[in-house]
Amino acid sequence: MSDTHPDRLNQLWQDFLALPFPRSCYRQAPDGEDLVLLDSHLAGCVSSALTGPLDHRRREALRNGIAAVHRVLPALGEDAEAREYFVHLRELAVLAAERQAPDGAS
Repeated sequence: MSDTHPDRLNQLWQDFLALPFPRSCYRQAPDGEDLVLLDSHLAGCVSSALTGPLDHRRREALRNGIAAVHRVLPALGEDAEAREYFVHLRELAVLAAERQAPDGAS
């Protein structure tokens, strides 16, 4: 892993904090996923990863959330704002997961 990985995660997190949650995503649940809850869970895990190691529950939440974002992206269709938001969130979650297990271990 590169020495700049934590800096990249921190920078992407700061960029993400400036993004408003897409209005079109309120009360949406593509593939059974409540987008507000998905955002909340993943953002909470990423925020925790910035301050220290994650416990098993949060590492599992990251894995499940990354998979959920992957599943819902096609349902966001032409909504560029929503797609950008959730692609950015997924990238953050992947980086946070890698930061927690750089050797691929859980």
